[in-house]
Order: sequence, then structure tokens, then C-alpha cells
Amino acid sequence: MSMDAEIHKDAAREMWKTTNGTYEKVRPTHDRAAVQYLLRQLGVLDNDLCDQGPPFTYTVLDVGAGTGKCTSVIKDILGEDARLAALDPVAGMLDQLKVAVPGVDTFVSPCEDMPLPDNSVKAVISSQSFHFIANVTALREVHRVLVPGGKFGILFSVDDEASPLVHTVFEVIRKYKYPGCPEYFINTLQDVSWQECFTEAGPIFTPLQEHVMPWEKQGMLPDVESVVQLFMTFSATAREPEVREECAESMRQLLTANPAVEQDGGELEVPRLSALYWCTKNK
Repeated sequence: MSMDAEIHKDAAREMWKTTNGTYEKVRPTHDRAAVQYLLRQLGVLDNDLCDQGPPFTYTVLDVGAGTGKCTSVIKDILGEDARLAALDPVAGMLDQLKVAVPGVDTFVSPCEDMPLPDNSVKAVISSQSFHFIANVTALREVHRVLVPGGKFGILFSVDDEASPLVHTVFEVIRKYKYPGCPEYFINTLQDVSWQECFTEAGPIFTPLQEHVMPWEKQGMLPDVESVVQLFMTFSATAREPEVREECAESMRQLLTANPAVEQDGGELEVPRLSALYWCTKNK
């Protein structure tokens, strides 16, 4: 991993320590239909089928879980009896998760060094976070904690750049992003180089399978300021305070001036796609 990437990871974690409340407030949960589709591919949607095979401690481990945006949907789908765990390196994020999704075991730790036993998890999910942990060390840790034949799922909620609103905002982020920021930190469908770590790790997983689907119910925000708050939680904007403010102000001005960004009854639509990936642990 490059020095720029390491510096940015630290900067993003510092940003989220002070903005996790805003993150929880403005970031949407994940599309339920997409999460359900992924859980089916991971073999944990049917309780009877899930209980077959090697014994496990957790049905699903959500790595890079943040404030629990995906964890809450997983729990809603699988039910109160599901054995769920969430891992994130930022304690403040998990504090928010424990309030939003009670009953989930939490671990403050990076994905590269998980405090879980070998062969203890039926399925691991990285929801909106794998671009941040796309490295061989993290993949080997996921492989280690999965039971034999366990599955790894990756979920990205991708803001659809075909939308003039999203394109306007993404162009601003590209201008102000931290030095060396990969494109996949902004648009994971446009730049899939985050997948290279799977090749670098060797054949420890089967090839990634992929499915992209639109959200069943698209997101609406009340005004331009809400849009700015949402996109300023992107880790690509983890810069110096004065640069972040300049970035936010540029978003405000361009969104207000762009005639293609139309408000529908006073609201702004932020169209999203769910990009789903999954693979199986090899021996």
C-alpha cells in the first residue's frame, strides 16, 4: 500500500471520529432487496440450509461496518436470532451501531487483524467499505475466519453518475480529493482496480461473481445542503479543514447553478445502484 494511501486512511479515520454523528444522520441504509439478494448468494438466508456444514460462531460478520447501515438491514432480514458481529477500526462508529442495532457483537479492529478465531464465521460481508481495505492482508484475514466453504460478499451502494446531480458532485470531489486517491473511492463501477488484490492473494477464493441492480426505492433529499452533507462524508474528501470547506462550497454553488439539477416538489433525487460481489473460500 502506498504512503499516500496510508496517510489517507489515517485522515479518514480522524474525520469519522468527529463526523460519525453526521454520517449516521445523512448516509442512507442499504437497499433491502440488494442485501437480501446478496445474503441468498452467501447461503445464509435460509436458516435450515445455513445450519448445515461446519459449526460456526457467527452467521454474518460485517467488516468495516461503520454505524451499522448494512448491519441493521441484515438483522431485519435474518431476524433477532441471527448471530451477527460487526467490526470497524473507529470506536465512535461502532458506538453509533450499538445504539442503532442492539444485540450485535462489536469489535474495534482493522480488517487486517481481526480478533476472531479461525473458521468461526459462516459469511463475511464488506458493506460500502471494501475499497478501503482492498489488500492481500485483509483478504487473508477474511479467508482465515471463514469456515471451510464459507462465503465473502461485497456490497457497494453506488451513486448513479448518469444523474446530473451525482455527476456534478463527483466532478467536484475529483477536483478536491486527497493526492493519489483512486477513482474507485468515488465511483466503484467506473474503476474496478480494487479487485486486483484478489489476484495478488492467489487462489484462496473462487472468482468473484457480480450483480448490479437499481435500488427499489431511490433516495430523496430535501435540499442542496443535505446533498452537500451527504457527499462530504465520502472518505475521498478527508482533507485539511480549509480544503474540505472549499470543496463543500463548490458543491453548493454548482448544484444551485446547474439547470439540469431539478428539485421535484422541493426534493432532490440521488439515484443509486447496488453493486454486489461474492466468492467462496477455497481450502
